[in-house]
Amino acid sequence: MQTKSILKAFKIVFSGIDNAGKTSYLIALKEKYGFLDKILNLKPTKFIEYSSWTLMGKYVLNFWDMGGQKEFREQYLENQLYFDDTDIVLYLIDIQDESSFEESLNYLFDVLNIYRKTNYKNEIIVCFHKYDPGHKDTKVFWERKKTLVENIIDANPDMKFQFFNTSCYNLYSLTNALSYVLKKQLKMGSLDRKLREFTKKISGDYAILFSSQGLIISDYFEIDISTYEINSVIFKKMNDDLAYFQKYLDGEMKNDEKTEVVDQYLTLVKNFSVESLIDDEKPENYFLSLRSLNKEENKALIQANLPTILKELKAIII
Repeated sequence: MQTKSILKAFKIVFSGIDNAGKTSYLIALKEKYGFLDKILNLKPTKFIEYSSWTLMGKYVLNFWDMGGQKEFREQYLENQLYFDDTDIVLYLIDIQDESSFEESLNYLFDVLNIYRKTNYKNEIIVCFHKYDPGHKDTKVFWERKKTLVENIIDANPDMKFQFFNTSCYNLYSLTNALSYVLKKQLKMGSLDRKLREFTKKISGDYAILFSSQGLIISDYFEIDISTYEINSVIFKKMNDDLAYFQKYLDGEMKNDEKTEVVDQYLTLVKNFSVESLIDDEKPENYFLSLRSLNKEENKALIQANLPTILKELKAIII
C-alpha cells in the first residue's frame, strides 16, 4: 500500500482562565452525546493536557488544553515556548460569570502580547462560552458581549478577532467556532465549489460536509436562509445529526443514512468512508448533511446526484 505523508500538523491552543470551560468544550466536541455527567464532575486541568486527531489522513490536529489556574498562567507567561508555533488560538470567556471578566481580559491581553512576539498572524477565536439555555438571547447577555467585544477590539487594534457564542449544550456551536478558522487553514476551495454546485443542482438550502470528529470540512448555504433560521432551526438539526453519527461510529446505530421530513423540508444525512493511503489506517468516515424543500422533483434530484457528489468528494479528499 502507498503511504501518504502528513502534510501539516496544527497546534491548536485552548486558553482562558480557570473554569472557562476549555476541557468541557473538548470533551463535548469529541464525545457528542452522553458527556454531561462527565463535564459536570470535572476537576481543574493540571497544567497542560495534550490530545491529537488525524484529519483527512493528511493533517494532525494537536490540541493544547492549557489549565487556567493562576499558578499555571504565571508559568506560561514566563516562557514564550508554550506559545511558539501556534496555528490556531481559541480563547474562552465564561459569559455567565461577570465577576471574572476583568481577570479574563487581563490574561487575554497578556497572551496576546506574547503572540505579538511570536509574530502570530491568524485570527484569535474568542468564544463567549456557557451560552447555555436560559442565558441565550437575553438582554444581559448581549450587553455583556457588546462590552467585552468593544474592550477587546479597542485594546488590540493590531490583532484580528472572530467572536462566537458557544455552549456544550449546542454541539454545532462548538464545531462551528473551531471549524471556522480550520477551514481557512486547509484552503479546501475545491470542496466548497463542489458543494455549491451540488446544492444548486438539487435546489437545496444547504450542504455541509463533516469529518468523523464533527468538524466542518466544507459547507454551502443559500443566501436567502436567514440568520435566525440558521441559529434556531439548522443548529438544532446539526446537533441531532452530530449525535446520531457519533452513535453510528460507536456501533449503536446501524443505518449509515438518515432521512427526515421536518415541516416543509426534506433533510438527509449520509455517511461515507474514504480509504486511507496511510499504512494500517482504517478508512475515514465523513458525513454529508443537506436540506431541500420536500417536493417530489427535489427528491428525484437528490437521488440522481447523490452518488456523483459522494464520488467527487472522495476524489478530492484523497
